[in-house]
Amino acid sequence: MGPVKIERIEIAKYRLPLARRYKAGGVDVAHREGRFVRLTSDAGLQGYGEIAPLPGLHLESLDDVDAVLRTVGVELLGQEFERFGALANNVANRIAACAPRGDLGAPSAVFGLQCAAASVFAQAEGTVPAHILSKQPREEVPINALFVGDITDAAEAIADGKLDAYPIVKVKVGRPSAQDERELLRVLLSGLDDDVKLRLDANRSLDLDDAIRRFRGLPPERIEYLEEPLADPGQLADLHAATGHTMGLDETLHVPALQHLSRANYVSAWCLKAARIGHWRRLLFLSEQAAQHGATTVVSSSLESGLGLGWQVQMAAALPGDLAAAGLGTESWLRVDVVSPRYDSSRGVVSIHDWQGTPSAAVLDKLRFKQAG
Repeated sequence: MGPVKIERIEIAKYRLPLARRYKAGGVDVAHREGRFVRLTSDAGLQGYGEIAPLPGLHLESLDDVDAVLRTVGVELLGQEFERFGALANNVANRIAACAPRGDLGAPSAVFGLQCAAASVFAQAEGTVPAHILSKQPREEVPINALFVGDITDAAEAIADGKLDAYPIVKVKVGRPSAQDERELLRVLLSGLDDDVKLRLDANRSLDLDDAIRRFRGLPPERIEYLEEPLADPGQLADLHAATGHTMGLDETLHVPALQHLSRANYVSAWCLKAARIGHWRRLLFLSEQAAQHGATTVVSSSLESGLGLGWQVQMAAALPGDLAAAGLGTESWLRVDVVSPRYDSSRGVVSIHDWQGTPSAAVLDKLRFKQAG
């Protein structure tokens, strides 16, 4: 294929209602808001990306994103690129140069623009984006189930077989009552097959004593890891010593003063949010670093739409080495989706060939794309 020349970059606002409220970093979210970016090449190929900084997780705001896109959208027009990697680097460097936080940049904007660009390259080569990112991607990516509910909900989900396809079930923990929580976990562990493991995600909501009360005595062979259980990550070693469970790190990975914890022998998973990391090459680098320190990579969402979730499946498929079940089963949080058919992880795996890289016709009719810049 010849070089890709960028002829037009457009953005459109979107707002999607959530099926239930979501809390990230202490911020309560009822809607998912963001921008869709559309990149058009001189050959008429169009690629779409999603830019959706999550309040409480991302440092950049939507106002920051809009300011970045106004600048970068003008600078990229007319530029030609032989390879996706060159375009991706160019995008990341330009955003870092004009973003309000310098080197921290606006990773959600980097993520979205790179997705749109990779889509154009994939169309030009008649393939899916995973093959642009890697010469030998996986055909399918395993996905963990996401359980949010009480004891009654757990019993119903087990009885209805809603969790049967998944090797891993992620459970949001940190309920007011430790006793109720232990009973919920007992119901799940006794009702699921013996080879199904739980990921317990507390979003840094517990103190050390409370976490020990909740998790000590749970069978270590059934608990894959505790994800960000403590308000004070500096006590993770004490929690590991008291319970025998390993830890998964997410937010802690982005705190420079806590970087040393990622190398601890009790950390078994790095939870990498592609839209929080931004550059594809940095996601790849962090995945390789995790492997060097004996941890698996868990590619996780930032509550994107089906468009963004599908993109992260492509990225997860392109990562080398061992890959744990990805945290890309969050579509149930969305009351409506933007792709058709809807993104669906209910089989416990998602094929790279099920990729929906364009919003549905009905959604496109409602979006108002405007030239960036």
